Amino acid sequence: MVQTILNLITASLGTTLSMPGYIYGGFIFLSLIPLFFALEKKGPFISSLLTFTYFFLFAFLNFHYLIDTLTTGLPELFGRFGAGTGFLVYILFCILEALPFILFGFIYALWIEKVRFRILEPLFVASIYVIAEYIRGIGDLGFTGGRLSDALYNFRGLLQILPYSGTLGLIFIIVVINYEGYKLLKKNKNNILFVLSIVALILMVNGIFESFLPKSVGDKPVVLAQTNMPQKVKYTYEPPKIIEYLKENFSNAPEYLTIFPEGVFPGTDIRNTDSEKALLNALGNRTFIIGFPTLDTKDAYNSALIYANGKLLDKYNKVQLFPFVETLPYKTIFGRLEFLKGVYYFTPGKLKTLDIPNYGKAGVQICFESFFPYISRKQSEKSGFIVVITNDGWYNSKIPLIQHFSQSIFRAVETHRNVIQVSNTGISGVVDEYGNYTTIPDGTNWKTIYIKSNEKITFYSKYGDYLVIISLILVIVTGVTARKRKTIFD
Repeated sequence: MVQTILNLITASLGTTLSMPGYIYGGFIFLSLIPLFFALEKKGPFISSLLTFTYFFLFAFLNFHYLIDTLTTGLPELFGRFGAGTGFLVYILFCILEALPFILFGFIYALWIEKVRFRILEPLFVASIYVIAEYIRGIGDLGFTGGRLSDALYNFRGLLQILPYSGTLGLIFIIVVINYEGYKLLKKNKNNILFVLSIVALILMVNGIFESFLPKSVGDKPVVLAQTNMPQKVKYTYEPPKIIEYLKENFSNAPEYLTIFPEGVFPGTDIRNTDSEKALLNALGNRTFIIGFPTLDTKDAYNSALIYANGKLLDKYNKVQLFPFVETLPYKTIFGRLEFLKGVYYFTPGKLKTLDIPNYGKAGVQICFESFFPYISRKQSEKSGFIVVITNDGWYNSKIPLIQHFSQSIFRAVETHRNVIQVSNTGISGVVDEYGNYTTIPDGTNWKTIYIKSNEKITFYSKYGDYLVIISLILVIVTGVTARKRKTIFD
Protein backbone atom coordinates (compact mmCIF):
# COMPACT_ATOMS: atom_id res chain seq x y z
CA MET A 1 0.00 0.00 0.00
CA VAL A 2 2.87 2.38 0.76
CA GLN A 3 4.31 1.73 -2.71
CA THR A 4 0.91 2.37 -4.26
CA ILE A 5 0.63 5.73 -2.51
CA LEU A 6 4.16 6.67 -3.54
CA ASN A 7 3.33 5.77 -7.15
CA LEU A 8 0.20 7.94 -7.03
CA ILE A 9 2.09 10.91 -5.64
CA THR A 10 4.86 10.45 -8.19
CA ALA A 11 2.34 10.37 -11.06
CA SER A 12 0.53 13.47 -9.82
CA LEU A 13 3.76 15.38 -9.23
CA GLY A 14 5.25 14.30 -12.56
CA THR A 15 2.15 15.41 -14.45
CA THR A 16 2.18 18.74 -12.62
CA LEU A 17 5.84 19.42 -13.36
CA SER A 18 5.18 18.88 -17.06
CA MET A 19 2.44 21.52 -17.19
CA PRO A 20 2.98 25.02 -18.68
CA GLY A 21 4.88 27.26 -16.29
CA TYR A 22 6.54 24.44 -14.35
CA ILE A 23 9.69 22.54 -15.37
CA TYR A 24 9.53 20.61 -18.66
CA GLY A 25 6.70 19.39 -20.84
CA GLY A 26 8.58 16.29 -21.99
CA PHE A 27 7.99 14.72 -18.57
CA ILE A 28 4.42 14.04 -19.70
CA PHE A 29 5.58 11.01 -21.70
CA LEU A 30 6.64 9.33 -18.44
CA SER A 31 4.36 10.82 -15.81
CA LEU A 32 1.54 8.23 -16.01
CA ILE A 33 3.80 5.19 -15.73
CA PRO A 34 3.73 5.21 -11.88
CA LEU A 35 -0.08 5.46 -12.02
CA PHE A 36 -0.30 2.23 -14.03
CA PHE A 37 1.98 0.52 -11.51
CA ALA A 38 -0.33 1.77 -8.73
CA LEU A 39 -3.34 0.20 -10.48
CA GLU A 40 -1.82 -3.26 -10.77
CA LYS A 41 -4.01 -6.08 -9.39
CA LYS A 42 -6.59 -3.66 -8.00
CA GLY A 43 -10.33 -4.17 -8.28
CA PRO A 44 -12.68 -1.67 -9.96
CA PHE A 45 -13.61 0.18 -6.78
CA ILE A 46 -10.07 0.52 -5.44
CA SER A 47 -8.86 1.57 -8.88
CA SER A 48 -11.63 4.20 -9.05
CA LEU A 49 -10.47 5.60 -5.72
CA LEU A 50 -6.84 5.60 -6.86
CA THR A 51 -7.47 7.37 -10.18
CA PHE A 52 -9.72 9.90 -8.44
CA THR A 53 -6.93 10.54 -5.93
CA TYR A 54 -4.35 10.83 -8.70
CA PHE A 55 -6.28 13.56 -10.49
CA PHE A 56 -7.33 15.28 -7.27
CA LEU A 57 -3.66 15.57 -6.21
CA PHE A 58 -2.69 16.74 -9.69
CA ALA A 59 -5.43 19.40 -9.73
CA PHE A 60 -4.50 20.53 -6.22
CA LEU A 61 -0.83 20.94 -7.18
CA ASN A 62 -1.26 22.29 -10.69
CA PHE A 63 -3.91 24.90 -9.88
CA HIS A 64 -2.40 25.89 -6.52
CA TYR A 65 -2.38 29.55 -7.61
CA LEU A 66 -6.16 29.60 -7.19
CA ILE A 67 -5.69 29.22 -3.44
CA ASP A 68 -4.33 32.75 -3.18
CA THR A 69 -7.15 34.09 -5.37
CA LEU A 70 -9.85 32.35 -3.31
CA THR A 71 -8.37 32.99 0.13
CA THR A 72 -6.98 36.49 -0.38
CA GLY A 73 -7.85 38.14 -3.72
CA LEU A 74 -11.61 37.69 -3.86
CA PRO A 75 -12.22 38.09 -0.09
CA GLU A 76 -10.26 41.37 0.01
CA LEU A 77 -11.97 42.73 -3.09
CA PHE A 78 -15.58 41.72 -2.45
CA GLY A 79 -15.56 40.85 1.27
CA ARG A 80 -18.27 38.21 1.05
CA PHE A 81 -16.34 35.29 2.56
CA GLY A 82 -13.20 34.50 4.49
CA ALA A 83 -9.97 32.69 3.72
CA GLY A 84 -11.15 29.39 5.24
CA THR A 85 -14.25 29.33 3.09
CA GLY A 86 -12.17 30.15 0.03
CA PHE A 87 -9.91 27.17 0.70
CA LEU A 88 -12.91 24.83 1.06
CA VAL A 89 -14.17 26.09 -2.29
CA TYR A 90 -10.77 25.20 -3.78
CA ILE A 91 -11.06 21.67 -2.39
CA LEU A 92 -14.53 21.41 -3.95
CA PHE A 93 -13.08 22.55 -7.29
CA CYS A 94 -10.40 19.83 -7.16
CA ILE A 95 -13.01 17.19 -6.28
CA LEU A 96 -15.22 18.21 -9.22
CA GLU A 97 -12.23 18.09 -11.57
CA ALA A 98 -11.29 14.59 -10.42
CA LEU A 99 -14.76 12.99 -10.48
CA PRO A 100 -14.69 11.85 -14.17
CA PHE A 101 -11.55 9.84 -13.47
CA ILE A 102 -13.53 7.52 -11.22
CA LEU A 103 -14.91 6.20 -14.51
CA PHE A 104 -11.39 5.77 -15.92
CA GLY A 105 -10.22 3.72 -12.94
CA PHE A 106 -13.35 1.57 -12.83
CA ILE A 107 -13.34 0.59 -16.52
CA TYR A 108 -9.56 0.16 -16.53
CA ALA A 109 -9.64 -2.37 -13.68
CA LEU A 110 -12.73 -4.05 -15.11
CA TRP A 111 -11.19 -4.98 -18.46
CA ILE A 112 -7.43 -4.45 -18.64
CA GLU A 113 -6.53 -8.01 -17.54
CA LYS A 114 -9.13 -9.50 -19.90
CA VAL A 115 -8.12 -7.74 -23.13
CA ARG A 116 -7.72 -10.52 -25.69
CA PHE A 117 -5.48 -8.78 -28.24
CA ARG A 118 -2.27 -7.11 -27.09
CA ILE A 119 -2.58 -4.35 -29.70
CA LEU A 120 -5.88 -3.28 -28.13
CA GLU A 121 -4.41 -2.71 -24.66
CA PRO A 122 -2.83 0.75 -25.17
CA LEU A 123 -5.72 1.81 -27.44
CA PHE A 124 -8.23 0.77 -24.79
CA VAL A 125 -6.42 2.62 -22.00
CA ALA A 126 -5.99 5.76 -24.11
CA SER A 127 -9.66 5.62 -25.11
CA ILE A 128 -11.04 5.54 -21.58
CA TYR A 129 -8.67 8.37 -20.56
CA VAL A 130 -9.89 10.47 -23.51
CA ILE A 131 -13.52 9.79 -22.57
CA ALA A 132 -12.91 10.82 -18.95
CA GLU A 133 -11.10 13.96 -20.12
CA TYR A 134 -13.91 14.83 -22.52
CA ILE A 135 -16.54 14.44 -19.78
CA ARG A 136 -14.52 16.80 -17.55
CA GLY A 137 -14.88 19.54 -20.16
CA ILE A 138 -18.66 19.51 -20.70
CA GLY A 139 -21.58 21.02 -18.82
CA ASP A 140 -21.92 24.14 -16.69
CA LEU A 141 -18.96 23.04 -14.56
CA GLY A 142 -16.86 21.94 -17.51
CA PHE A 143 -13.20 22.93 -17.65
CA THR A 144 -10.39 21.77 -19.94
CA GLY A 145 -7.40 23.24 -18.09
CA GLY A 146 -4.80 20.72 -17.00
CA ARG A 147 -5.17 18.35 -19.95
CA LEU A 148 -2.13 16.16 -20.60
CA SER A 149 -1.82 17.90 -23.96
CA ASP A 150 -1.16 21.22 -22.21
CA ALA A 151 2.37 20.00 -21.48
CA LEU A 152 3.19 20.14 -25.20
CA TYR A 153 2.20 23.77 -25.87
CA ASN A 154 5.80 24.60 -26.83
CA PHE A 155 6.40 21.43 -28.88
CA ARG A 156 5.38 22.95 -32.21
CA GLY A 157 6.22 19.87 -34.27
CA LEU A 158 3.85 17.66 -32.30
CA LEU A 159 1.20 20.38 -32.28
CA GLN A 160 0.70 19.94 -36.02
CA ILE A 161 -1.62 17.03 -35.26
CA LEU A 162 -4.12 19.51 -33.78
CA PRO A 163 -5.79 20.60 -37.06
CA TYR A 164 -6.77 16.94 -37.51
CA SER A 165 -7.51 15.68 -34.00
CA GLY A 166 -7.59 18.57 -31.53
CA THR A 167 -5.99 18.20 -28.11
CA LEU A 168 -7.75 14.88 -27.50
CA GLY A 169 -5.52 13.40 -30.19
CA LEU A 170 -2.44 14.49 -28.30
CA ILE A 171 -3.86 13.07 -25.08
CA PHE A 172 -4.47 9.74 -26.83
CA ILE A 173 -0.86 9.57 -28.04
CA ILE A 174 0.54 10.58 -24.63
CA VAL A 175 -1.43 7.85 -22.83
CA VAL A 176 -0.40 5.20 -25.37
CA ILE A 177 3.28 6.08 -24.92
CA ASN A 178 2.98 6.03 -21.12
CA TYR A 179 1.17 2.70 -21.13
CA GLU A 180 3.73 1.10 -23.44
CA GLY A 181 6.50 2.47 -21.21
CA TYR A 182 4.77 0.86 -18.24
CA LYS A 183 4.52 -2.50 -20.02
CA LEU A 184 8.22 -2.44 -20.90
CA LEU A 185 9.23 -1.62 -17.32
CA LYS A 186 6.84 -4.22 -15.92
CA LYS A 187 8.52 -6.82 -18.11
CA ASN A 188 12.01 -5.77 -17.08
CA LYS A 189 13.08 -2.81 -14.95
CA ASN A 190 16.28 -2.62 -17.03
CA ASN A 191 14.17 -1.45 -19.97
CA ILE A 192 14.28 2.07 -18.52
CA LEU A 193 16.97 3.06 -21.04
CA PHE A 194 14.79 1.75 -23.87
CA VAL A 195 11.82 3.76 -22.58
CA LEU A 196 13.94 6.90 -22.35
CA SER A 197 15.20 6.25 -25.89
CA ILE A 198 11.61 6.14 -27.17
CA VAL A 199 10.86 9.48 -25.51
CA ALA A 200 14.09 10.92 -26.93
CA LEU A 201 13.06 9.73 -30.40
CA ILE A 202 9.68 11.45 -30.06
CA LEU A 203 11.37 14.69 -29.03
CA MET A 204 13.77 14.39 -31.97
CA VAL A 205 10.86 13.94 -34.38
CA ASN A 206 9.26 17.03 -32.85
CA GLY A 207 12.44 19.00 -33.47
CA ILE A 208 12.68 17.82 -37.08
CA PHE A 209 9.10 18.87 -37.80
CA GLU A 210 9.70 22.22 -36.09
CA SER A 211 12.65 22.95 -38.37
CA PHE A 212 10.37 22.76 -41.42
CA LEU A 213 7.58 24.95 -40.06
CA PRO A 214 7.32 28.40 -41.63
CA LYS A 215 6.85 31.58 -39.63
CA SER A 216 3.67 33.24 -40.70
CA VAL A 217 4.01 36.96 -41.48
CA GLY A 218 0.86 39.05 -41.32
CA ASP A 219 -0.05 42.16 -43.28
CA LYS A 220 -2.59 43.77 -40.95
CA PRO A 221 -1.28 45.86 -38.04
CA VAL A 222 -2.96 45.52 -34.65
CA VAL A 223 -2.16 47.40 -31.44
CA LEU A 224 -2.24 45.20 -28.35
CA ALA A 225 -3.09 47.50 -25.43
CA GLN A 226 -2.18 45.91 -22.09
CA THR A 227 -3.53 48.17 -19.36
CA ASN A 228 -1.43 46.73 -16.48
CA MET A 229 -3.87 47.87 -13.81
CA PRO A 230 -3.77 45.95 -10.48
CA GLN A 231 -7.13 44.55 -9.39
CA LYS A 232 -7.42 46.78 -6.30
CA VAL A 233 -6.82 49.86 -8.43
CA LYS A 234 -9.04 48.69 -11.27
CA TYR A 235 -12.03 47.94 -9.03
CA THR A 236 -11.77 51.22 -7.08
CA TYR A 237 -11.21 53.70 -9.93
CA GLU A 238 -14.26 55.51 -11.26
CA PRO A 239 -14.70 55.55 -15.09
CA PRO A 240 -13.33 59.15 -15.53
CA LYS A 241 -10.08 58.17 -13.81
CA ILE A 242 -9.75 55.01 -15.92
CA ILE A 243 -10.36 57.02 -19.08
CA GLU A 244 -7.65 59.48 -18.08
CA TYR A 245 -5.30 56.55 -17.55
CA LEU A 246 -6.13 55.17 -21.01
CA LYS A 247 -5.57 58.58 -22.59
CA GLU A 248 -2.16 58.98 -20.95
CA ASN A 249 -0.95 55.52 -21.92
CA PHE A 250 -2.54 54.77 -25.28
CA SER A 251 -3.47 57.96 -27.13
CA ASN A 252 0.03 58.06 -28.67
CA ALA A 253 -0.26 54.52 -30.08
CA PRO A 254 -0.75 54.20 -33.87
CA GLU A 255 -4.37 54.42 -34.95
CA TYR A 256 -4.63 50.80 -36.08
CA LEU A 257 -7.16 48.35 -34.73
CA THR A 258 -6.53 48.57 -30.97
CA ILE A 259 -7.52 45.78 -28.61
CA PHE A 260 -8.00 46.38 -24.88
CA PRO A 261 -8.55 43.69 -22.20
CA GLU A 262 -11.68 42.35 -20.56
CA GLY A 263 -13.52 44.44 -17.99
CA VAL A 264 -11.62 47.72 -18.43
CA PHE A 265 -14.57 49.27 -16.58
CA PRO A 266 -15.27 46.27 -14.33
CA GLY A 267 -18.55 47.34 -12.76
CA THR A 268 -19.94 49.98 -15.09
CA ASP A 269 -21.83 49.98 -18.38
CA ILE A 270 -20.62 53.24 -19.90
CA ARG A 271 -22.78 53.11 -23.02
CA ASN A 272 -24.74 56.29 -23.71
CA THR A 273 -23.00 58.15 -20.89
CA ASP A 274 -20.57 61.04 -20.62
CA SER A 275 -17.88 58.45 -19.88
CA GLU A 276 -18.42 56.84 -23.28
CA LYS A 277 -18.10 60.25 -24.96
CA ALA A 278 -14.91 60.93 -23.01
CA LEU A 279 -13.51 57.52 -24.02
CA LEU A 280 -14.19 58.21 -27.70
CA ASN A 281 -12.61 61.65 -27.44
CA ALA A 282 -9.55 60.15 -25.74
CA LEU A 283 -9.01 57.46 -28.37
CA GLY A 284 -9.96 59.45 -31.45
CA ASN A 285 -11.43 57.83 -34.53
CA ARG A 286 -9.51 54.60 -34.21
CA THR A 287 -11.24 51.24 -34.33
CA PHE A 288 -10.96 49.49 -30.99
CA ILE A 289 -12.29 46.54 -28.99
CA ILE A 290 -12.78 46.98 -25.26
CA GLY A 291 -14.41 44.96 -22.50
CA PHE A 292 -16.93 46.02 -19.85
CA PRO A 293 -20.26 44.70 -18.54
CA THR A 294 -23.40 45.72 -20.39
CA LEU A 295 -26.78 45.89 -18.69
CA ASP A 296 -30.17 45.42 -20.29
CA THR A 297 -33.54 45.71 -18.59
CA LYS A 298 -33.34 42.28 -16.96
CA ASP A 299 -29.91 40.88 -17.75
CA ALA A 300 -26.23 41.67 -17.34
CA TYR A 301 -23.59 40.51 -19.82
CA ASN A 302 -19.82 40.27 -19.78
CA SER A 303 -19.19 41.99 -23.10
CA ALA A 304 -16.57 42.89 -25.66
CA LEU A 305 -17.58 45.98 -27.62
CA ILE A 306 -16.23 47.29 -30.90
CA TYR A 307 -16.10 51.01 -31.71
CA ALA A 308 -15.16 52.65 -35.01
CA ASN A 309 -15.31 56.24 -36.23
CA GLY A 310 -16.66 57.41 -32.88
CA LYS A 311 -19.58 54.96 -32.82
CA LEU A 312 -20.46 51.67 -31.17
CA LEU A 313 -20.71 49.08 -33.95
CA ASP A 314 -21.44 45.80 -32.22
CA LYS A 315 -20.76 43.69 -29.15
CA TYR A 316 -20.11 40.08 -28.18
CA ASN A 317 -21.53 38.70 -24.94
CA LYS A 318 -19.55 35.97 -23.20
CA VAL A 319 -21.03 32.53 -23.77
CA GLN A 320 -19.03 30.28 -21.41
CA LEU A 321 -19.38 31.90 -18.00
CA PHE A 322 -17.06 31.15 -15.09
CA PRO A 323 -18.93 28.94 -12.58
CA PHE A 324 -19.86 30.54 -9.24
CA VAL A 325 -18.07 33.85 -9.99
CA GLU A 326 -20.01 34.84 -13.15
CA THR A 327 -22.94 32.42 -12.94
CA LEU A 328 -24.42 30.01 -10.40
CA PRO A 329 -24.60 26.50 -11.91
CA TYR A 330 -27.08 23.89 -10.71
CA LYS A 331 -28.74 26.18 -8.15
CA THR A 332 -30.51 23.35 -6.33
CA ILE A 333 -27.11 21.79 -5.53
CA PHE A 334 -24.80 24.80 -5.22
CA GLY A 335 -27.23 27.54 -4.17
CA ARG A 336 -25.28 28.17 -0.96
CA LEU A 337 -22.20 29.20 -2.95
CA GLU A 338 -23.83 32.37 -4.25
CA PHE A 339 -21.48 34.40 -2.05
CA LEU A 340 -18.70 33.72 -4.60
CA LYS A 341 -20.36 36.09 -7.04
CA GLY A 342 -18.19 38.81 -8.54
CA VAL A 343 -19.68 42.16 -9.54
CA TYR A 344 -22.65 40.57 -11.35
CA TYR A 345 -24.14 37.23 -12.24
CA PHE A 346 -24.16 37.35 -16.02
CA THR A 347 -26.50 35.92 -18.63
CA PRO A 348 -24.75 33.83 -21.29
CA GLY A 349 -24.70 35.35 -24.76
CA LYS A 350 -24.75 33.68 -28.17
CA LEU A 351 -21.79 32.69 -30.31
CA LYS A 352 -21.16 35.23 -33.04
CA THR A 353 -18.41 37.02 -34.94
CA LEU A 354 -17.74 40.75 -35.15
CA ASP A 355 -17.25 42.55 -38.47
CA ILE A 356 -14.25 44.86 -38.06
CA PRO A 357 -13.81 47.64 -40.65
CA ASN A 358 -10.79 46.96 -42.91
CA TYR A 359 -9.99 43.73 -41.06
CA GLY A 360 -12.91 41.45 -41.86
CA LYS A 361 -14.73 39.16 -39.47
CA ALA A 362 -13.18 38.08 -36.18
CA GLY A 363 -14.21 35.67 -33.50
CA VAL A 364 -14.02 37.34 -30.08
CA GLN A 365 -13.67 35.47 -26.79
CA ILE A 366 -13.56 36.65 -23.20
CA CYS A 367 -11.32 35.28 -20.46
CA PHE A 368 -11.30 31.51 -19.99
CA GLU A 369 -13.42 30.89 -23.13
CA SER A 370 -10.09 30.19 -24.86
CA PHE A 371 -9.94 26.95 -22.84
CA PHE A 372 -12.93 25.58 -24.78
CA PRO A 373 -12.12 24.38 -28.32
CA TYR A 374 -15.75 24.32 -29.44
CA ILE A 375 -15.93 28.13 -29.28
CA SER A 376 -12.93 28.66 -31.54
CA ARG A 377 -14.14 25.92 -33.89
CA LYS A 378 -17.52 27.54 -34.36
CA GLN A 379 -16.11 31.05 -34.68
CA SER A 380 -13.50 29.97 -37.22
CA GLU A 381 -16.28 28.91 -39.60
CA LYS A 382 -17.12 32.58 -40.20
CA SER A 383 -14.00 34.51 -39.20
CA GLY A 384 -10.44 35.03 -40.42
CA PHE A 385 -8.82 35.46 -36.99
CA ILE A 386 -9.68 35.21 -33.29
CA VAL A 387 -9.36 37.75 -30.47
CA VAL A 388 -9.20 36.79 -26.78
CA ILE A 389 -9.54 39.57 -24.21
CA THR A 390 -8.97 38.68 -20.59
CA ASN A 391 -8.27 39.97 -17.10
CA ASP A 392 -5.53 37.83 -15.56
CA GLY A 393 -4.81 40.31 -12.79
CA TRP A 394 -6.05 37.88 -10.13
CA TYR A 395 -2.76 36.01 -9.98
CA ASN A 396 0.57 36.73 -8.33
CA SER A 397 2.21 33.78 -10.07
CA LYS A 398 3.51 33.49 -13.63
CA ILE A 399 2.21 29.92 -13.92
CA PRO A 400 -1.51 30.71 -14.52
CA LEU A 401 -0.54 33.41 -17.02
CA ILE A 402 1.48 30.91 -19.06
CA GLN A 403 -1.24 28.27 -18.75
CA HIS A 404 -3.86 30.69 -20.01
CA PHE A 405 -1.76 31.95 -22.92
CA SER A 406 -0.95 28.36 -23.91
CA GLN A 407 -4.63 27.87 -24.73
CA SER A 408 -4.37 30.51 -27.44
CA ILE A 409 -1.54 28.45 -28.95
CA PHE A 410 -3.74 25.35 -29.09
CA ARG A 411 -6.72 27.24 -30.51
CA ALA A 412 -4.52 28.88 -33.18
CA VAL A 413 -3.07 25.60 -34.45
CA GLU A 414 -6.39 23.73 -34.23
CA THR A 415 -8.22 26.27 -36.37
CA HIS A 416 -5.27 27.63 -38.40
CA ARG A 417 -6.26 31.10 -37.31
CA ASN A 418 -4.09 33.87 -35.90
CA VAL A 419 -5.15 34.27 -32.27
CA ILE A 420 -4.62 37.60 -30.50
CA GLN A 421 -4.71 37.55 -26.71
CA VAL A 422 -4.76 40.80 -24.75
CA SER A 423 -4.67 40.69 -20.96
CA ASN A 424 -4.85 43.28 -18.21
CA THR A 425 -1.84 42.15 -16.19
CA GLY A 426 -0.83 38.93 -17.88
CA ILE A 427 0.58 37.78 -21.19
CA SER A 428 -0.53 39.55 -24.34
CA GLY A 429 0.56 38.41 -27.78
CA VAL A 430 -0.26 36.92 -31.16
CA VAL A 431 -0.04 33.24 -32.17
CA ASP A 432 0.10 32.13 -35.80
CA GLU A 433 -1.38 28.97 -37.29
CA TYR A 434 1.75 26.91 -36.59
CA GLY A 435 2.06 27.84 -32.93
CA ASN A 436 4.73 30.54 -33.30
CA TYR A 437 3.99 33.45 -30.98
CA THR A 438 5.09 37.00 -30.28
CA THR A 439 4.32 38.61 -26.93
CA ILE A 440 4.48 42.09 -25.41
CA PRO A 441 7.64 42.52 -23.31
CA ASP A 442 7.10 42.83 -19.56
CA GLY A 443 6.43 46.40 -18.51
CA THR A 444 5.21 47.47 -21.96
CA ASN A 445 1.76 49.00 -22.33
CA TRP A 446 1.28 48.48 -26.04
CA LYS A 447 2.89 46.92 -29.08
CA THR A 448 2.00 46.81 -32.77
CA ILE A 449 1.96 43.27 -34.15
CA TYR A 450 0.97 42.17 -37.64
CA ILE A 451 -1.64 39.49 -38.22
CA LYS A 452 -3.24 37.79 -41.19
CA SER A 453 -6.63 36.26 -41.93
CA ASN A 454 -7.29 32.73 -43.10
CA GLU A 455 -10.54 31.38 -44.46
CA LYS A 456 -9.72 27.66 -44.79
CA ILE A 457 -11.51 25.34 -42.37
CA THR A 458 -9.42 22.63 -40.73
CA PHE A 459 -10.56 19.02 -40.40
CA TYR A 460 -10.88 19.43 -36.64
CA SER A 461 -12.85 22.67 -36.97
CA LYS A 462 -15.30 20.88 -39.25
CA TYR A 463 -15.70 17.60 -37.38
CA GLY A 464 -14.82 18.48 -33.79
CA ASP A 465 -14.11 15.89 -31.10
CA TYR A 466 -14.90 12.88 -33.27
CA LEU A 467 -12.09 11.08 -31.40
CA VAL A 468 -14.51 10.55 -28.50
CA ILE A 469 -16.71 8.42 -30.79
CA ILE A 470 -13.67 6.44 -31.96
CA SER A 471 -12.67 5.96 -28.33
CA LEU A 472 -16.14 4.67 -27.43
CA ILE A 473 -15.98 2.23 -30.33
CA LEU A 474 -12.56 0.99 -29.21
CA VAL A 475 -13.84 0.45 -25.66
CA ILE A 476 -16.85 -1.49 -26.96
CA VAL A 477 -14.67 -3.61 -29.27
CA THR A 478 -12.32 -4.34 -26.37
CA GLY A 479 -15.23 -5.37 -24.16
CA VAL A 480 -16.88 -7.55 -26.80
CA THR A 481 -13.64 -9.37 -27.65
CA ALA A 482 -12.46 -9.69 -24.03
CA ARG A 483 -11.84 -13.09 -22.51
CA LYS A 484 -14.76 -14.63 -20.63
CA ARG A 485 -15.16 -13.93 -16.94
CA LYS A 486 -17.46 -15.29 -14.27
CA THR A 487 -18.22 -11.93 -12.66
CA ILE A 488 -17.13 -8.35 -13.27
CA PHE A 489 -14.74 -8.65 -10.35
CA ASP A 490 -12.75 -11.63 -11.71
